[in-house]
Amino acid sequence: MSESHLEQWFAQYQDFERTDGASVIMPDGFERLCTDLGYDMANIEPLVLMWKLECSELGTVTYDKWESSLKAMHVNNANELRRAIARVLKNMSIEEPVYKQFYQRMFNYLKSDKQKVISAEFAKDILPVIKTQDNLLFDKFVKFLDSDSEKYKTINRDQWQSLLALSKIMDSNLTGYSKEDAWPALFDEFADWVQKQN
Repeated sequence: MSESHLEQWFAQYQDFERTDGASVIMPDGFERLCTDLGYDMANIEPLVLMWKLECSELGTVTYDKWESSLKAMHVNNANELRRAIARVLKNMSIEEPVYKQFYQRMFNYLKSDKQKVISAEFAKDILPVIKTQDNLLFDKFVKFLDSDSEKYKTINRDQWQSLLALSKIMDSNLTGYSKEDAWPALFDEFADWVQKQN
């Protein structure tokens, strides 16, 4: 694809009101791009697209990343971009390292610049969207956070990453969970809660 064609495509969504002169698609432009691709913002595709376009923040794409990402995916138009994202989704469902990269990146998108935590509200919104089909533990974890929203207000990176690790080795009843293992204390409380539910 020629660079001028890439620039024209980018310009359809670019924020031209910026005073710093930077070539950037902002969240409203990103949402228009997703609409044109036929993506529902409540589904996983926009998040995968964000990840593959190497967005620095939620729904924010610089021209440099746009150009390098599309070239890396061998994408020349909207149809090819849709197909590329579909391939990524398929790979994520069968290749654990690919899904892990995506999952870990989500934490960066959900936190504010200088913060080291994300809000539990954000986590509760996004976990059902990004979970794999067989992952029932995420659903239970969301209900657990809901059970005391005054107490569980934030999630740190260690807890976020541990949730994925836990979901890989435990069933949704946390069978075999031990407080002697080195899980964050939050998961001891989660295990107690699951036990009470059962």
